[in-house]
Amino acid sequence: MQLSDLPDDLHFLVLSYVPEDSLLRHCRLVCHRWKEIVDSQALWKLKCLRAGIVNNIGNFPVRFDWRRVCLKKPFDRNLIKNPCGEHGFRNWKRINGGDGWTIENSRDVIPEANSQKCFASSYEWCLKEQIVDLIKEGLWEELLDCYQPDIFVFDWYGGREDCGCIYQIKVHLLAADKNTVRARFESSPPSIQQWNDAKYQKVSCVFRNYGPGVRFVKFFHRAKDTQFWAGHYGARVTNSTVRVSLSRTEALPGVEVIDKESQSSVNMEDDEYDYQFRSWISEDDDEHMQNQARDVESRKSNKLCIIN
Repeated sequence: MQLSDLPDDLHFLVLSYVPEDSLLRHCRLVCHRWKEIVDSQALWKLKCLRAGIVNNIGNFPVRFDWRRVCLKKPFDRNLIKNPCGEHGFRNWKRINGGDGWTIENSRDVIPEANSQKCFASSYEWCLKEQIVDLIKEGLWEELLDCYQPDIFVFDWYGGREDCGCIYQIKVHLLAADKNTVRARFESSPPSIQQWNDAKYQKVSCVFRNYGPGVRFVKFFHRAKDTQFWAGHYGARVTNSTVRVSLSRTEALPGVEVIDKESQSSVNMEDDEYDYQFRSWISEDDDEHMQNQARDVESRKSNKLCIIN
């Protein structure tokens, strides 16, 4: 018996156990029969359901791209790259106020984090930004425009025991031009006082019913200390998270729901933010960093005296 003599169902079953990369690179090129099976949504749906990537969603209201979901796995994972600083400052745009950002071991444990490291800020505003491309991460236009799956945002911040700190966060859902804001979340929690327990605080929100046209998530936060001390005594931030979920849960304790009809309104000094967004400095911008260091050198000596 030759391979061509086997029934289609058996070909389908065998191919469903082949790794995704081999299906696309090798099996799809073997023959026209295998190409049709590999290109079928039924094969990728079976692989998704078997792996538990997506539960059986029944009569979904929009076209469901099972192949894309199986390959990209866009749901229920963190779309923020390098959320805890385990890879240095990779994937982050940043402004280094004061003595700038540094990366430290966390002073508190976050069980759900993939690393127990954190970004530590300084005595002037330190800022970080990352933009998530939802299409590149595996979602597709029809799903975002018609079904509008929930987009969750989480962030953790905390201070040192011996120094107070301030933290703020701003998240925008952007259109394809990366400028038009479809929905926004902004939060400026109360500052953490000096002599605290160094425990992390969690900021949470979910974007829901945000309307068509969303293609990017712009995640931005900033932090500093309250004592104006040289070094890295400002707020620690870690495990920044953007996660897309197909399931919709009505009871969301502690999570602020942002929909098309409601917006979180906090005065975040937009003019200053806009200026800072235009003034991103890269890790290689040595000249800018040297000029910044000279500007604060005289004040550093005074702060060192305070610490001593």
